[in-house]
Amino acid sequence: MDWLTVCAEGATTPCVTPIQAAYLVAVILGIVGLAMAVRRSRDFTTVTLSLMAVAIAINIAVGSLTALLRLPLYLDSVGTVLVGALAGPWAGALTGLLSNLVWSMLPVPGGAGPATAFFAPVAATVGLLAGFWAGRGVFGLRSDDDRIGGFLALAFGIAAAAVAMLVAQATVGLGFDPADPSSQVRFAGLGFAIVAIGVVAAWASGRTIFRLDGDDPRIRRYLVAATAISAAAIVFASIRLLFAPNGYASTVTGLTADGTPDPFLGGADLTGLALSDPLGLAVAVAVAAGIAALAWVWARRGEHARLFPVWVGGFTTGIVAACVAAPIAAGVFGGVTGGGTDLVVALFRTLGLGVFQSVLAQGLTSDPLDKTISFTVVFVILAALPITVRTMFSRGDQTVDA
Repeated sequence: MDWLTVCAEGATTPCVTPIQAAYLVAVILGIVGLAMAVRRSRDFTTVTLSLMAVAIAINIAVGSLTALLRLPLYLDSVGTVLVGALAGPWAGALTGLLSNLVWSMLPVPGGAGPATAFFAPVAATVGLLAGFWAGRGVFGLRSDDDRIGGFLALAFGIAAAAVAMLVAQATVGLGFDPADPSSQVRFAGLGFAIVAIGVVAAWASGRTIFRLDGDDPRIRRYLVAATAISAAAIVFASIRLLFAPNGYASTVTGLTADGTPDPFLGGADLTGLALSDPLGLAVAVAVAAGIAALAWVWARRGEHARLFPVWVGGFTTGIVAACVAAPIAAGVFGGVTGGGTDLVVALFRTLGLGVFQSVLAQGLTSDPLDKTISFTVVFVILAALPITVRTMFSRGDQTVDA
């Protein structure tokens, strides 16, 4: 608990600076206000309180394991998403906030320090969006529901924005210099242009190729194809994040930064698992292609293809979470938070990106995958729960097939 004291002049650890202390006070006031809003809603019941307690324990346990393994992911929002799905966005947001504050005070990996507490607003955002997407039916849509067209259009818009970003980076560049106002204006302009391209692409595709009504036979065909493509993308991203030349495996050398033995994983050296390109890229593409073929066959059976809306909800939640987290990580911690994602930030710094750019790039690399996995885990949990248990909660009916 030493870090909760305000730093004296010239001190940096273990304490918080006056600005950080003010930020934490604002977070606590936000929790009080959110708790009052939840208390007035129909979602705040005894059974919801019980679920929130379990969810907080799940968040801390899974997040601590991830931090202990220094993975470039978080996976600390499974409980938050579960509450958001069953008890609404406000209960989900409060769960996320409390999880981070409680975790920061516990002597477990990833806790006992300010970093986790400072990212409480990010956890709240995840809870809000989980409740939002659950209300749109992502956990209960059937594979023949005409609302699938909206999810397909949204995914198409995200893909168009990603392509636009890659084209911009390869041509005019996305440089950002905090000391140069013209660079900031240019960066913001390019960002708005990329977002606009995505919005227009989503709107246009939703009005044309993905305008699906009633019993349109294209709904299932499109959904099966989208599931296969999405599964391939998730696997490809996971392999690259773990086994790319500068991925997770390359950072586990068995030595610390000063050359002394590192007790992590018993001093294991995993650098041999980091595949150099073009071999690593070819392996990732080959495995992703195989997964796409398997996913195609799997998605054509029963209601398996309904995972696609879940992935869209998780991916978009990750994008928003990354945008919320980037200013906190860069402005409060200088991009170094003590988690496994610091390795990804360091990688982007070596590529010549600034602190904010590197943190945002890390977030857009890790968070969408992280939240997609979390949403998928919650989908599996909900599928295993009897309908009578799910409908005990105020929003549980939105997780049941319509």
